[in-house]
Amino acid sequence: MLPSLLSAAVVSSILLARPAAAAYNADHPYRPLVRRSDISQDPSKLNGKNFDFVVIGGGVAGLAIAARLSENKDFTVAVIEAGGDGSEPDIHDKIYIPGYSYLNGLTVSDYDWDYRTVQQSEVDGKSTTFENRWPRGKGLGGSGAINGLFWCRASKPEYDAWNDLNPNGEEDWSFDELQRYMMKSETFHPPTQEQQDTFHIQYDTSVHGQDGPIQVGYPYFIYDSVKHWIPAYEALGVPVPKVRSLLCLSNFQKQSLAHSHSLQDGASGNNRGPVITPSTINLANMSRSDPKAGYIDPIGQRDNLVILTNHLATKINWKGDKNGDKLVAESVEFGKSKDELYTVYVNKEVIMAGGTVNTPQTLQLSGVGPRSLLEGLGIEVRAESPGVGHNLQDHAATAVYFKSNVAETWFELKDAGLADSELGKWRQNGQSKWSFINQAIGYPAAQDIMKDVQGFVNNVNSQLDAYVGKVQQMYGENPTVIQGMRKQWDITANKFLNSEVGQLEILMTMLGGGPYEMGFQVALQHPFSRGTILINSADPFTPPEINPGYLTNHADVEILRAGVRFAIALSKAGEMGDYIAEQLNYQDQSDEAIDAQIRSDAHTEFHPVGTAAMLPQEDGGVVDTRLLVYGTSNVRIVDASLTTCIPKVMPLELSAHLMATTYGIAEKAADIIKAQYGQNGAATARRHTARRKRSGNRQI
Repeated sequence: MLPSLLSAAVVSSILLARPAAAAYNADHPYRPLVRRSDISQDPSKLNGKNFDFVVIGGGVAGLAIAARLSENKDFTVAVIEAGGDGSEPDIHDKIYIPGYSYLNGLTVSDYDWDYRTVQQSEVDGKSTTFENRWPRGKGLGGSGAINGLFWCRASKPEYDAWNDLNPNGEEDWSFDELQRYMMKSETFHPPTQEQQDTFHIQYDTSVHGQDGPIQVGYPYFIYDSVKHWIPAYEALGVPVPKVRSLLCLSNFQKQSLAHSHSLQDGASGNNRGPVITPSTINLANMSRSDPKAGYIDPIGQRDNLVILTNHLATKINWKGDKNGDKLVAESVEFGKSKDELYTVYVNKEVIMAGGTVNTPQTLQLSGVGPRSLLEGLGIEVRAESPGVGHNLQDHAATAVYFKSNVAETWFELKDAGLADSELGKWRQNGQSKWSFINQAIGYPAAQDIMKDVQGFVNNVNSQLDAYVGKVQQMYGENPTVIQGMRKQWDITANKFLNSEVGQLEILMTMLGGGPYEMGFQVALQHPFSRGTILINSADPFTPPEINPGYLTNHADVEILRAGVRFAIALSKAGEMGDYIAEQLNYQDQSDEAIDAQIRSDAHTEFHPVGTAAMLPQEDGGVVDTRLLVYGTSNVRIVDASLTTCIPKVMPLELSAHLMATTYGIAEKAADIIKAQYGQNGAATARRHTARRKRSGNRQI
């Protein structure tokens, strides 16, 4: 802590002069002096006023794009966030102390939407672990303020598939393109030499950013048992991730590579195998580096940026006249209840960043979505879009738990005395056991977990027609949505399974149900099952119906079964076998017993995507490659709902935690928008060059 005799003015000048890497300290006594003053709960800051851009949602993508757009002083930007700003004293610790946010987090609180899924047909509803809960962040920072801090990328073929699914797209969404933007968002801090040697951490600085808003690195404290992680994979013959061919690297990356520490890094475009992945952690004080701490707090006062908290954006209002045949957003309605609503007007665009649940909900309430759904609820159909709320994908997970030979696990911090002692250390300088977070993850490919991959692929393909019929029966899918799903399944089955793309995430968690206990979480990365998120009321304050459709395609059960067996083998491999003393569940390893336990335990890994997918309209897409919602001229979606594999717009699920990808989407979206309105012409030229390379002689 800084000595109390320093004047407030001196402390303020010191903090404002420090780099972004150290700008945030939730417990600093003089923090109010540098806190932004335009974060407000006062609706009059927006009501009846005009802004160039209205951002719906103050999470990872929303705050990142708001910060980037407001760099242009000629743009006015408003952000509407349903949750709080995290300033309450009892909330700070639960957001910004890494380990504390795991053991004493904000799920089932005012900072969690605390959604529930409908009863799943293939999952036991009596699960004592999650009981159909679907935590999603509600507050500035969104899920980035309550998640596990994992910072990782998927493999190159997974991102490149976005271009494959959008063959005539104007924008490039390949790995190489997104990698630039993911790097733009991060400042990477290498592990100490002691951490490298003890935990077998290898990294490559050429695939990480060096001056972005989000601080990325390794905690002060890592449990000693983590050192067994990578040797266990090596004992099973699973390779450690390596940088792709030098031919695939830019000149800048080649030059950087010559001075880098290693050729092995899961962020390189090939993440197959085990890593100790970095986390979104500010090494200056071992606090969480979330989008508020990274993108908003360091920029100080901007008169052109207003952030409103504790108000829900309820719907988009449209102008009476269209732009050609496209709707034009005129304003956004928001409020704390349906009896207390306000309106903010839009000069240029509405940017939707509410996430995989809230974005399709808001679109549907605004008259954009499946016709039968909207008409059934008495909502005027302004733009029919069958894919809104459909194509939902999630990482379904289970876990194998063990008793170790070592008492030192996360469970020790359940002891009040030790917890308070370590909390005092964290407040002093961050050097505490509370700095620890789970970082040991691995992405085995199908060939690492199955003996006959091609036989499995053949079986999956032979069953797809039957699953199409099942999906149509469950959700009444539009033919365009089915067509898009078929293209996704073709990539998943015939490209990903027969490649080095990770099919599972195996995550070493240092928290079990008691002393000495820890576990290996097993999470499906490329589900064949699909689900929906659909409103069941015209009331915006009524949660939508969430149906992930977990395990409705039996191929997902088979992959998870193989993953459970892999996790058990891993527990016995190399020095991991000396560390683990006893397996606590999944003792019966017959197919039937494993499948039954998977169905009794399967739950979310908190990575839903795809409900506003970036796909051609004829394939059930909701946005084009410029992220514009089909049928509108000035509404964009910038979050995970885009992809068919990750956040909303992602068209396909990825083998990764989604945070780094979501920041990359937001950074690229900001450049797309700036270019449209006359800024950043160099970026426009780069994109046009990339488009020409992809399109050959096709006229752009």
